[in-house]
Amino acid sequence: MSIRRISVIGAAVIGLAGCNPPHPRPRLDAPLRAIATLDCPQEAHDLTLKSAASDGQNCLYGTDDGAQVMLQLVKLTGGDAQAALAPMEARLKAELPPDSQTTASTATDKDVVDINVPGLHVHAKGSDTKSGGRDNAQVEIGSHGGVGLSINATDGGTRVLIDGRGSGIRRTFILTTDHPGPHGYKMVGYEAEGPVGGPLVVASVMTKDDEGLRDDMQFLLKHNVGG
Repeated sequence: MSIRRISVIGAAVIGLAGCNPPHPRPRLDAPLRAIATLDCPQEAHDLTLKSAASDGQNCLYGTDDGAQVMLQLVKLTGGDAQAALAPMEARLKAELPPDSQTTASTATDKDVVDINVPGLHVHAKGSDTKSGGRDNAQVEIGSHGGVGLSINATDGGTRVLIDGRGSGIRRTFILTTDHPGPHGYKMVGYEAEGPVGGPLVVASVMTKDDEGLRDDMQFLLKHNVGG
């Protein structure tokens, strides 16, 4: 990934933030239902139902291209979504190559971006010897109006985490890589939504390219918890 791509990511986030901290999207104020079992439709746009657990706690979807989306209910303890979703994040990370990024102390070229404004931090630098010639960037938007965003990008892939709280919990986690993992996947992640006390409905995805399945996943979430 070139420093230009890093700059595009930073510019996009700055554009969302504007001159002030980002405002929550209207959907953050929509109420979310607490459910005990999932309703798994036979189809969700490009997704087709492959299997469903008899207890209504999970179901598996797939595409013609081999992408998989697992829909499941995740219980919360004390409203801690991060702790509840940590095992899923670990499982998804294992589907991509190990992260070989190292912290760079200095850059050897002039492509350096260092932006610090209230609620927005962008740090990007070009290739250096300590990072093995990698470009890298970190983008963080603090939690303003219930929304927190962080992006960590290198020349080998991107990690995106969006954490939003309004009338409920909404969390997006995305990992991409330029090189396929042990089962050929190049993008993994999840969308999670539910009331503050849980349970969360989580749609996790594994794809071999960057095909856009987020709308399909959002359809499954809204079909179950509203919002």
